[in-house]
Amino acid sequence: MQRELVLVVDDNADIRHFVRTSLEEEGLRVIEADDGSSALSKFHDSKPSVIILDLSIGQPDGFEVCREIRKTSTVPIIMLTNRGEEMDEAMCLAAGADDYITKPVSSRILNLRVTTQLRHRSLGVVIGATVLEVENLSLNTESRELMVGTERVALTKTEYDFFRLLMEQPTRVFTREQVIEAIGGSVDFSSDHLLDTHASRLRLKIKAAGGPRVISAIRGVGYRLIPLQ
Repeated sequence: MQRELVLVVDDNADIRHFVRTSLEEEGLRVIEADDGSSALSKFHDSKPSVIILDLSIGQPDGFEVCREIRKTSTVPIIMLTNRGEEMDEAMCLAAGADDYITKPVSSRILNLRVTTQLRHRSLGVVIGATVLEVENLSLNTESRELMVGTERVALTKTEYDFFRLLMEQPTRVFTREQVIEAIGGSVDFSSDHLLDTHASRLRLKIKAAGGPRVISAIRGVGYRLIPLQ
């Protein structure tokens, strides 16, 4: 079986060497890019399983590269930054990143974050599939039926639209605006708390059927299906 490929994007050669060495010790293959343009080129040519992307690379910067990749791919993206500010984390997740690491980072934490994304990626589903499955949750897009194991969960139209969006890309963070745009045709979201109410009701319904707590609210950003940790 071919080993998973990781694309490492950083303009600092020492950082790239550290990341490469750490990941290769875990049995992963690594390719490198030192700016945004070469990152996009290598992404399209090599189709990596995970991307580790520095926030402050040259133009296009990390945000722009992340947004460009998100137009065509759900590949897991881990952003690297020198700052640990909450606003940076929110901006990274809003741009489409799956995780966020503040430098310096240890080899152990780096490897853990990458292997976590690879594990989550294996839970992903194909958009447009008749049945979307994550853990013991199964959503039939034809019958609009949610099953938790063998237990059927009744959903309103808004709850179905909300949950289907999350199920289609289970490791992606969707901003509140993206969720509202996807399901807003079915309800008036003039209240800031209405979306939170729908998320809470979904959690309660899934929990009552014996399912896991899979809907996570990312503070200042939106929602994702599978938690970062």
